[in-house]
Amino acid sequence: MRHIKQRKTFLRNNTAASPVIGVMLMVVVTVILAAAVSSYAGGLVGGGTKTAPSATFEVQIKKGVDIGGENISFMKIKEITGDSIDTSDLKIITSYIDDNNDFYMTEVYPNSENTNWVNGGNPSKVCVSPYWSNPAIGEFGKDEAVNFGNYVLKPGVVMIAESDEADISGHDTGLEAVISVWENVSKGDFITVTLVHTPSSKPVFESEVEVV
Repeated sequence: MRHIKQRKTFLRNNTAASPVIGVMLMVVVTVILAAAVSSYAGGLVGGGTKTAPSATFEVQIKKGVDIGGENISFMKIKEITGDSIDTSDLKIITSYIDDNNDFYMTEVYPNSENTNWVNGGNPSKVCVSPYWSNPAIGEFGKDEAVNFGNYVLKPGVVMIAESDEADISGHDTGLEAVISVWENVSKGDFITVTLVHTPSSKPVFESEVEVV
């Protein structure tokens, strides 16, 4: 009888141990799979995410300024500090509400046929503004090196859109292509200017700028 009891006890203990071992194995396998999936997913996210550059800018928008006896309007964007940014990776958005409470927004993309009037006018403009304001490099409309999309922004670089510079189609000025329905803009109005880093789809800069 003693041997029979010992055998039954052994069988009970052995039976109880099997589920425990099975559960432990399942836990181990689950942990390994979770780690593998996490590592794979992390690799996908890391490889597909672009980091936006960091920079600060000074923006001026002036209407009807006397420069050398000429009445000129312009928008000037100057990088003050920060990373170098290829303008081929930038989109400029301008938007404002006029005195009639009508909303206008323009999206400016690199290179020719780059301007989309989201509303308030023609669907698109052919232009290369804002150009790199650097006479030593070239002249707007004549040298492609100063066209928006062909140069690199860095501290000290100024890009500008002017009312006296005709775009490459010869119909609209650079400023009219960058700011929708410019004739509706008055001194004292505020225009929101946003620079978007297109590879990351993140804004690099955004500010409300008063027209003076």
